[in-house]
Amino acid sequence: MEKKRRVIDFHTHIFPDKIASKAIPILEANGHVKANTNGTLDGLLESMNNSCVDYSIALPVATSPNQVKSINDFAISVNNKTSKAISFGAMHPDYVDYKEELIRLKENGIKGIKLHPEYQNTYIDSDKYINIINEAFKLGLIVIIHAGIDIGIDSDIKANPDRILRCKESLKEDGIFILAHMGSWNMWDEVYDKILGKGFYIDTAFSLGNLDYKGNIIKMFDSNLLKKFIDKQGIDYILFATDSPWASQEEYVKYLNNLDLDEESLDKIFYSNASKLLKIEV
Repeated sequence: MEKKRRVIDFHTHIFPDKIASKAIPILEANGHVKANTNGTLDGLLESMNNSCVDYSIALPVATSPNQVKSINDFAISVNNKTSKAISFGAMHPDYVDYKEELIRLKENGIKGIKLHPEYQNTYIDSDKYINIINEAFKLGLIVIIHAGIDIGIDSDIKANPDRILRCKESLKEDGIFILAHMGSWNMWDEVYDKILGKGFYIDTAFSLGNLDYKGNIIKMFDSNLLKKFIDKQGIDYILFATDSPWASQEEYVKYLNNLDLDEESLDKIFYSNASKLLKIEV
């Protein structure tokens, strides 16, 4: 594959080798999707090489407070092994010592945290999340959340546009706040009406093209819808992301390259927006 431009994938997932072989089949069954890698760091690096992706951000999710420290130990170890996969840290709303753990992450060079209201069964506008996000922003950490529907979980939506806005309005601190899945997965009419232009970043994870889900086609982002979002959101606030292993890095890079967007817009979405947030030299 000929490399045309630099690429940062802002949304990927990996597991320790021993856990990946057990976790991936369970997640495949729950979400009715097929993984594109084996879910390990080596699998991600191989995918990046095949897709001409320069950097990938790994976003760990703690499904219980007891997992937080061990997941973050793994995140730190990933960053010590390679500069190409940049792992964020995990935090859980019920983790009592969140202030100390966020400081530990900062001191170990972690650039941000991932929160997943669906897997953590907590509304994003809860005081628990608001306290964590405020503390993260104080430390200069990026906060990225799963937003909208999660196809692997059958529950009411814990981070829909209205709740996301209430969360933001309740924050005392300012910081980089990223909403995964183009603002809220498969809730894009609401995102357009309520979220765009409000200072959030959004990523393209699991949102490009069409999805064949249990025999039904879910229409996601094509050139027209993406341009509509760009016009209201601003090109500087959109980040390329795949959700690997749940979407193919190679296919997403090709898909975005083939959309009817100008070169400057493609460069910002693929690389320069993310490089500024991550303080990677352009």
